[in-house]
Amino acid sequence: MNRVFGSEDTPEFFHKIESVLKPLLSIVEREFINDSASTAAVQRGDVPRNITSLVSFAERREDLQPWERSANVRVVERDASDKPTAVEADLQTLVRDFGAHIAIPVLYGKDFLERNPQFLDDFWRFDNDLFPLLMVGVPPWIPLKIIQDGIASRSRMTVALEGLYRRIDQYQKGDPVDFNADMSDVGIATERNQVYDKFGVSMKHRADMDLSFVWGQNANTQPLVFWFLAYIHSAPGLVEDLRREIAPWVKVATPGPMEISSMDISALHRECPLLKSAIYETYRLGSEATSIRRVDRPITLLDGDHKHQLQPGTFVSAPFSVLQNDASYFPDPEKFVPDRFLEVDSETGRKVARYGKLRPWGVGPASCKGRTFAEKEILTITAALISIWDMEPAEGAWNVPASLPGTGAKKPAKDIRVILRRRVAP
Repeated sequence: MNRVFGSEDTPEFFHKIESVLKPLLSIVEREFINDSASTAAVQRGDVPRNITSLVSFAERREDLQPWERSANVRVVERDASDKPTAVEADLQTLVRDFGAHIAIPVLYGKDFLERNPQFLDDFWRFDNDLFPLLMVGVPPWIPLKIIQDGIASRSRMTVALEGLYRRIDQYQKGDPVDFNADMSDVGIATERNQVYDKFGVSMKHRADMDLSFVWGQNANTQPLVFWFLAYIHSAPGLVEDLRREIAPWVKVATPGPMEISSMDISALHRECPLLKSAIYETYRLGSEATSIRRVDRPITLLDGDHKHQLQPGTFVSAPFSVLQNDASYFPDPEKFVPDRFLEVDSETGRKVARYGKLRPWGVGPASCKGRTFAEKEILTITAALISIWDMEPAEGAWNVPASLPGTGAKKPAKDIRVILRRRVAP
C-alpha cells in the first residue's frame, strides 16, 4: 500500500486498514468468489450486447469507442456500397481496454469512466511502467521520466477515486451529488463506502485503499484475455472447435450480421471442458503468480538431504511460474496444448478440465479473492467475441509474441495487429 500504491505512511492509515480489512474482504469474497454472485456480476457487464460494439467501423476518431481509440483502429476493407466491413487494430490494447470498460462499471457504475476518460491510460502507465520498479524497491523520488510520469498517473487515479467516493457518500446520505452524477448503478463500492463510513475513514484514505482494489480487478485479468485469444487463434482449428462447444450456451441470432440473443454464463463455466482447459493452459503460459507468506512460528522444511530452518518474521516466496514451466509436470512446457488439462471423470465418464498442479491464483486463504469473477469474465468475453467476430493476423500468420515479466500476468513484447470482420450468417 505504501511503497506501490502511494498511500500515506502514517499510524492513522495503518490503524484504518486494520479496522476495515476483514469487512471489506468479506464483501469481495461474497461478490466475486461465490458462483451465483460472480455470475450476476459478470451479467451486469452485459457482454452479449457490448461485444457488438467491440469495433464500430467509425472513421472519425471522435466517433470511436474509448477502447478503439487506444488500439489504432483503421478501416481496411469496404463492400460494393463503400460501407466499411473490416478494420485493423492492435489486439492487446483493444481487448484490454474493452474488458476494463466491462469490469470497472460493475464496481463503480458507468459514470466513473465517462467522467474520468484518462483513467485507463493512467492505469496502464502505472501498471506497466511504475509498479514493477516500486515493487523491487526503486525510490519514487528518482528523477527519471518513467517514474515521475507513473507517479503523476497514480496521483490522478487517486484523485478520481476520491471524487467517486465523495459522490457515493452524498448519494447514500441523500445529499446533492456533485455534477448531478448518476450513482444508482454503482456496485459493491456502495457497501465498501458503508464500511469506510462506519470506521471514519477519510475520503483520501478510501481512495488510497480502493486503488489497489481496482488494480487487482484488472491488472492481470485484462492481459489474460489477450493471451487467451492469441493462443486459441494460433492453434489450427481450435476456434471452430470452441464455437461448436459453446454453441448450446451462446445463442446467436441469424440471418445477417450475427448478434448474441442469449448467453448462459454459468454453463460456459461448467459445461465447456475444452474452453476451460484452454484457459488453464493460457494461465500456465501467460501468468506468473507468486505467493508470499510470513512465517509466524519456527518451522523446518525438508528438501532432499537439506534442511531449511525458517524463523518467525521470515518471508517465503513461491514463484509458481517455475513449476508451470517444469517439463516433469508439464511435458513440452513451451507449447500451447489446449487439451492439456482435460481428464475423464471416473464417476460420470464425462470430460472435465481440472487444474491439477497449476496454481494461477496462489494458494491457501490468501489466494486471489476475485478468481471466480475473473475467470468468468475472461471466458464470457472470449466466447462472445469468437461467436460474432472473425479475426485474422494482419501479417498473414498467427505468431504469439514473446512475453515480458509482468506483475502477475505476463506482458507481450509487442502487440498483434489483427483484422476484424463481423460474422454474417446466410
